[in-house]
Amino acid sequence: GQTMTMITDTKFIVYGGQTFDPADDSAKPLSDLFVYCLLENKWSKPINCDGVARTWHTANFLPQRQLLLCFGGDVEDEKTGKMTSTDQVMVLDCEIFLWYPPTVSGQIPSGRSGHSASVFEDTSELVVFGGVKNGKWLNSASVLDTNRWRWSTIRAVGVAPPHRSYHSSTAIKTDDGTRLVIFGGNDDSKCFNTVHLLERVGNGKFGWSHPKCSGDLPKPRTGHTATLLPDGHTILIYGGWDPNTEDENSDEDLVFGDSFLLDTKTWTWSKGPSPRFGATYQSGKSAAKNGGRSRVGHSAVLAPCSSDGLQVLAFGGRLPGNEFA
Repeated sequence: GQTMTMITDTKFIVYGGQTFDPADDSAKPLSDLFVYCLLENKWSKPINCDGVARTWHTANFLPQRQLLLCFGGDVEDEKTGKMTSTDQVMVLDCEIFLWYPPTVSGQIPSGRSGHSASVFEDTSELVVFGGVKNGKWLNSASVLDTNRWRWSTIRAVGVAPPHRSYHSSTAIKTDDGTRLVIFGGNDDSKCFNTVHLLERVGNGKFGWSHPKCSGDLPKPRTGHTATLLPDGHTILIYGGWDPNTEDENSDEDLVFGDSFLLDTKTWTWSKGPSPRFGATYQSGKSAAKNGGRSRVGHSAVLAPCSSDGLQVLAFGGRLPGNEFA
């Protein structure tokens, strides 16, 4: 439930999420923030930079202003100690590593977690879709004008996808603007493997459409990651799980370790590469063990690699056997 966001060509931020507390056998939200430097292959922790303790939030980077924009998620109620969904927006200035709450206005969306949020770079808008609040699944969409910090509700033409949470959304630039590709997720009884599009259709209005995909379709899943590859039209889906299905080889929930590629020009699925373990280091020592490729609730970014190419890096998540990575 943590977020992982590139802030330069060589650095990414990991913020929030949850960890297991053996003292009372429960998961606790995290407030800490770490920076990973790809050049030095090293983690660092900025001083006095902890944010709000939250999990299943979203974090998006606005490069022109060097801002990390965080919305929603589950936070711990100070009075009851119970987890509750928030509608709070917090911004981290990545030049001085200072958090602040922008003054937002307009039609503020309800608090939620497990939603998706993507930036439309051509308009500096943050588009939020779906999520869950207090056991109620959502399929509403809202847009935040990050220049004015003003929310508005999207009343799109067409039929919206079914209510869902823990899905993915990927913003793709086209000759006609930006489109949002929604994949997967779950409601209270099932997971999805369908694809849905949200894009502007004229006069500033948004519209929903639902492309029919072919090829090697991934199994229905939720809690996966979706990463746009350098060609600008291929999305890599990795991991996730189906909490309603058990693994054929065990009595545990089905956690995926596979990857798939979606060509958004032809709407064709194909099987993707097999993930491999890459150790990270702190003070010259390995900071993590190989938890295996199967995981859910992890996060991923597209980052440079030593061979002058690009790589998809995945971090964290829950492993089979209810172990945190």
